[in-house]
Amino acid sequence: MSDMAMQQVILRKQSPTGLSSNETAEKLGRAGAVVVDQKASSLLVEGDEETIRSVTKGLTGWITIPMKRYSVPDARKKVG
Repeated sequence: MSDMAMQQVILRKQSPTGLSSNETAEKLGRAGAVVVDQKASSLLVEGDEETIRSVTKGLTGWITIPMKRYSVPDARKKVG
């Protein structure tokens, strides 16, 4: 097992002059990140935080949005 911090990031295309989602997904895949979901103008990517940061830093026309996870509170009444 590795102790790398896995992170999920949404990449959203902001400019028509940037790389296509297929080209961007290939670039991320070669770096070791996994594309979980792919649309024409967005990607959901999972991988090592440093890997994702180094690849997305050089992408023009794409913005990076880190995924946040929230836990649902337990709404059941406690008896006792």
